[in-house]
Amino acid sequence: MSEGAAFHLGAATALIVTTAAGLEAEARREICRLLSGATARSLLLKGNIFVLAHQGEEDAVSALRAADTRHLSRIVPVQRLLALARNASCFPDVAAAAAEIGRIGEGDTFLVRCHRRGQHPWQSRDLERAVAHQLEPLTRGRGEYEAEVRWLVLVEVYQDLAYVGVNRPADVLHKTLRKHRKYAPGQRPLNRAQWKIREALEAFEIELAPGSRVLDLGSAPGGWVEVLAQAAAEVVAVDPADLDPRVAALPNVRHLRCRAETLAAHGDVTGPFDLMTCDMNIQPAESAAIMCRLAGLLKEGAPAIMTVKYVTPHRRRHQREAREKLAEHYEEIRMQRLPHNAYETTAAMRKPSERGPAANE
Repeated sequence: MSEGAAFHLGAATALIVTTAAGLEAEARREICRLLSGATARSLLLKGNIFVLAHQGEEDAVSALRAADTRHLSRIVPVQRLLALARNASCFPDVAAAAAEIGRIGEGDTFLVRCHRRGQHPWQSRDLERAVAHQLEPLTRGRGEYEAEVRWLVLVEVYQDLAYVGVNRPADVLHKTLRKHRKYAPGQRPLNRAQWKIREALEAFEIELAPGSRVLDLGSAPGGWVEVLAQAAAEVVAVDPADLDPRVAALPNVRHLRCRAETLAAHGDVTGPFDLMTCDMNIQPAESAAIMCRLAGLLKEGAPAIMTVKYVTPHRRRHQREAREKLAEHYEEIRMQRLPHNAYETTAAMRKPSERGPAANE
């Protein structure tokens, strides 16, 4: 879309819907349940959703107004989509797009409001004043600031795009957001890494029996440690950096403040461990070398998990080098791209049950 060109959103009803950040998926499902056949997609900024509904605008707004919703907050019908220039030269284009909608007539009162997301050399108030001033000769309406008006001109800005709606005030809905957070207090995952280790344990069918001991390399801030500590009797976390306080306080977590490279010489850790994990952000070949160096701390036949970090664009080379190195001490090496770890590869392997070089199948 070229700058200044207003795109008509077509016969479908278009809506901007806001929700709590992190609850976009729940809000999309709620919208599609209430508006049969609707499509809903998240916008770039969290908590913002764009909806296209097959129902007419009046019917769609009425259905959402009457519904007992949980995840929907502000609902704005929009009729135009506009590509914005970076500076104030976009103001006349916004006014023209609002006039094209054709709802403001001679003598009608209107109020312009802008909700701006992004970085711009102008403020929302600048756009509101300029558009109101320019809309008056275009529509022969009358811009107001304090009095009740017949029309609301709403400009929803997402950096270089503006969704423009001209609506009766009653058709801009403000629903009570009954769910404000995705997780109950104290239940929010420490970081995305927690999903990675959960997926890896499930994908590679690794279970920790009661009494298990786990060695986790590159632990800080402790996402993997917290998950592993839920099943293991003891997790030894290796990282010179601090663990999150709630992880460090777990009674079955022991934090060794050293680098994994020096762990072999550390007199405070002894095997055997039932599982070794590694999510260090270093070259995959280096991670694999450390996993080999510490293989003696694992029980025979015990599994290990390592993240293959793509530190360069040469993904296949990283996988090949890591596999070749790991094969010196491990067998049954498997590599898989997991949904919550789409930008890396997760490797799972097993220490041979018999001494001697590993046979990589």
